[in-house]
Amino acid sequence: MIPEEAAAQRFGHFAPRPMPIRPMPAPRPLPPPRPLPPPGPRPIPPHPYPYVRPYPVPFHPYPVPFPYAYHPFVPYVWGPTWYPVGFFLATLTTAAIVISVENTNYNYDDGVYYVKESSGYKVVPAPLGATISSLPSGYSTITVSGTEYYYYGGTYYAKDTSKYKVVNAPVGAVVTHLPEGAEEKTIDDQKYMIYNNVYYQPISKDGQDSYVVVQGK
Repeated sequence: MIPEEAAAQRFGHFAPRPMPIRPMPAPRPLPPPRPLPPPGPRPIPPHPYPYVRPYPVPFHPYPVPFPYAYHPFVPYVWGPTWYPVGFFLATLTTAAIVISVENTNYNYDDGVYYVKESSGYKVVPAPLGATISSLPSGYSTITVSGTEYYYYGGTYYAKDTSKYKVVNAPVGAVVTHLPEGAEEKTIDDQKYMIYNNVYYQPISKDGQDSYVVVQGK
């Protein structure tokens, strides 16, 4: 043994050996891109336990002391300032006021209720609970079971101290006119008119074509 190597081995010192150089592995190919989903909402897979929706509320008309008498429906207009539900106006008159019902603001003008939209005002059904200080011109008074109601443009009002409040259509109320937007539906071979979720049966009262409320909301 060479003396230098013997001394290095004795004291734990060794000359460094050159490390072998390994070739770098080739890069793996990238996976192909996933196809994009088709545009539109993603279809919802069927649930293993589908929810059975309840049947709609059955129609049970309230018995009224008026025989069924069909007559063609003719929409009624309550005057030049009255507009049907869905009608759109760019501006309102200066007489319009703001009515708040359940934290929602409505604009009211002469028997018609509006909601504000980006470019104007849209006619909506009268909100239940809304109160006005005076009734619009052209209203009619209806008595049902000893209680007086006031009808105008498909809306029913009841006296509330010194004001008038929008209420549900009372069953048994007889009106001579329905507004534009009422729809005809045949049930058990009889035709009914439906307006604002209220069912009306066509009748003839005192020789005049009329409608009686047989089922409310």
